[in-house]
Amino acid sequence: MLVILAGFTSLIDFHNSGLKEPPIADLGYENLFIEAHAPDVLDKYPVYKVLNESVLHEENFNRFRIRSSVPDEKEAKELANAYLISIDELPYDSYIDRVETVQIEYLNHETGSLDLERAEPMFVEVSYSRLIDGYPVVGPGDSITVCFGDDGEVLYFFKNWRELERSGDVAIVPVEVAIKRLNDGNGVLSSANVSGSITYVDEIQVGYFSDISGADQEFYYPVWVFRGIDNCGNPAEKYVSATEEIYQQAVGMGSECSMEPFSYSIDEDELIV
Repeated sequence: MLVILAGFTSLIDFHNSGLKEPPIADLGYENLFIEAHAPDVLDKYPVYKVLNESVLHEENFNRFRIRSSVPDEKEAKELANAYLISIDELPYDSYIDRVETVQIEYLNHETGSLDLERAEPMFVEVSYSRLIDGYPVVGPGDSITVCFGDDGEVLYFFKNWRELERSGDVAIVPVEVAIKRLNDGNGVLSSANVSGSITYVDEIQVGYFSDISGADQEFYYPVWVFRGIDNCGNPAEKYVSATEEIYQQAVGMGSECSMEPFSYSIDEDELIV
């Protein structure tokens, strides 16, 4: 199931992938290199209706100051789980996806590089993401962040989470269709925390896109998730609509480079319940 696209040549091996094996074709991907496994796919994927949205926010405005010490990564994870359990705000479908120490760093003017020995911590940040039936939720929504300072003091807490209800199933487009649209810039979902282009992809998944807090999002539809790096070597992610009906509605309204997917919806008659 290895997918390799380089220069103007495309080679897609869908052996035992559950998709019809397409002919090898020159699809003209000049700026996109993909070296990843195309995942097995289902005939239909669930669509989830948004019932309500919960947004919680607490902040200590002294968060951005130098501290003598902050918890290490292991301790920060334990503190975050314990804190969320204590306030009954740890969803069963959440998981920790990132722990980062935010610190002041100084430049060594002689070498021109950072002097990491002089770095001074401000806080450690623990971030949570979501899985829906094992599929990743991507985009700026459905996230939890907790920040800790000295002695495990909670400096910041933010939670945006939507309650969902399964509302039928829908077919998705094959991955080679999504790859072409990614390369062309069509059907690519906008995200507040992901910008720029992606030039190299080493991971492909099916997931669900969650829009920013407060967005008028009625449904969660499946998307193709592409992870890799941009042309500067920085981590990059792009999400391409996996639902043909949503894509066609967006294109029909003149969106060529990106789309706001949740202004559209599929007629319930088109869903298989």
